Amino acid sequence: MCKAWDDHKKLGIQEGIQQGLQQGRCLEVYSLVQDGILEPEVGAKRVSMSLDDFVDAMQKAGYKIPELV
Repeated sequence: MCKAWDDHKKLGIQEGIQQGLQQGRCLEVYSLVQDGILEPEVGAKRVSMSLDDFVDAMQKAGYKIPELV
């Protein structure tokens, strides 16, 4: 393979790893909020989202906000 392809492949792998880490972090924060360990506002701040976006993302991932349970 050519060097450009290798570099492109490595970049894609690195981006995939970063996305996976971010997704895992979000899922962990969603779990902490659902369990009542973190307030939703704190969870949103930890993953750099607005509260509305955080609640939407959390619900799309199958988690529930404690006061909505």
